[in-house]
Amino acid sequence: MVVSALASLRKGGVVAINAIHLDHIPEFDYDRLLWGERQMRSVANMTRSDARDFLNLAAEIHLQPKVTTFALDQANEALAAIKSDSIDGAAVVIP
Repeated sequence: MVVSALASLRKGGVVAINAIHLDHIPEFDYDRLLWGERQMRSVANMTRSDARDFLNLAAEIHLQPKVTTFALDQANEALAAIKSDSIDGAAVVIP
């Protein structure tokens, strides 16, 4: 998604990423996508009110998160699954 966002920018544009965790940014054509003063930056400016609004909206649209649970003694397997990108959604370790 980040590479697609960079590709759609005009020269001088900014991709602002909020509340996204990336294990890595995939390879991309640096000269083509960042040349021309394009920028990529992260922002962390969510307020408690923003979080409440998001949770209310998620409830209204019946958002169903994708979660894979792991027992505490499977924590290493959870980390391996995250590293290999073999799960869809979030990995949750349950004590």
